[in-house]
Amino acid sequence: MSRVRSRPRALAILAAAGALGVLGAASTPAAGAAAATAEPGGGAGSNCPAGTSPNEMTLVDGTPQTATLNSAYTTGLQAALTNTDGCAVSSGAAGVAVTFTAPSGGASGVFSASGTNTVTVGADSSGMVSAPTFTANGIAGSYTVIASSQYGTVTFALTNTAAGTPARILAVAPVRQTATVTGRYRQALAVRVLDGAGNPVAGAGVTFTLTASTGSSACGASSGASGTGAAGASFAGGGSSASASTNASGVATSPTFTADGAAGSFSASAALESSGGSEPHSGASSSSVAPALFDLSNLAGAPAKLAPGVGATQSTRVGARFPVGLAVTVTDALGNRVPGTLVSFAAPAAGPSGRFTVRVASHSRGTRHTHPARTRRTRVASVRTNACGIAVAPALTAGAEPGGYVVKASAGHARAAAFALVNEAP
Repeated sequence: MSRVRSRPRALAILAAAGALGVLGAASTPAAGAAAATAEPGGGAGSNCPAGTSPNEMTLVDGTPQTATLNSAYTTGLQAALTNTDGCAVSSGAAGVAVTFTAPSGGASGVFSASGTNTVTVGADSSGMVSAPTFTANGIAGSYTVIASSQYGTVTFALTNTAAGTPARILAVAPVRQTATVTGRYRQALAVRVLDGAGNPVAGAGVTFTLTASTGSSACGASSGASGTGAAGASFAGGGSSASASTNASGVATSPTFTADGAAGSFSASAALESSGGSEPHSGASSSSVAPALFDLSNLAGAPAKLAPGVGATQSTRVGARFPVGLAVTVTDALGNRVPGTLVSFAAPAAGPSGRFTVRVASHSRGTRHTHPARTRRTRVASVRTNACGIAVAPALTAGAEPGGYVVKASAGHARAAAFALVNEAP
């Protein structure tokens, strides 16, 4: 009797336990997720249809941002074709045309794929749209790029800034230097690159160029004075140009450089390297920044040879002046004319000879007053070579004794020159 009454109660307990088990399973996160994804469609849940098409366009990335003039924006301009119901787009988006347009004038930029201020790209199957690389032009300012499609438009706020954009290049090493032919210049070329606000620009590329002289010199010979070639120099490792980048202080320094074998003056320059882009710029560019200039001179070496001029052989009557002045050209071992060299012309001390007429300034004793120059005759006269390496002796007068003799011209350890002269009897 008691067992018959307890069976309905047991069945009730089992039923209640089963119900609790079902509720517990449904309440777990895994069960909830399974229930949510069990329906067809995708995206936001069971409410999303199997195929969702776009009906609007939204911003994804790339706004706002800033780039220096003539440089690429670091973040790409991105938009997406989406649906207002929040469901992921799964159909109808692939290939939908989206046109990105920047201003046609003033502060703006160009897209790498088109080389202009506008470009059209197609969305992918999920609705994502990415513009090609966008590069600021050379004009500072803020502007918007508009992306438009059949599903609406979005705008990107961009700014081109001149901060960090090279605007000036100034020489910091001596702008004038000299070196002896085949010798190294004491200081490398150096410049500082500044932006429009006068701040140093780091990482700017600078090209240094050594430009050899051209044409004839004032002495009537090619640069290098005696035809040894155009005066110039080369950087370490060879070559007339070299590149360097500015450091944190905005300073770029060239390699060391060495004079060639020709004496003379020439120039060097330091210019900003081109950005290398093919896109047009409507504002300042590296080519519009004036280069820094340097004046360089290769100096002749030590005197090595004295060459007599046209008066090397001549004659005149005793007591008369020789018709052609004695002159020499002084050159170094490479044939460069050497200016400023002291040359001594010496006639024999005895026998047939001659005397040079030199001017001597006279001073009043105890005063600084200078009287008109007087002349005297001497067998030795010293003269410095002019800018063309030529020394011309004072007028030479034949002595009283007839006969032939030699006048020597000398300068240090250089090979001397000789003049064969004759005093003719009356």
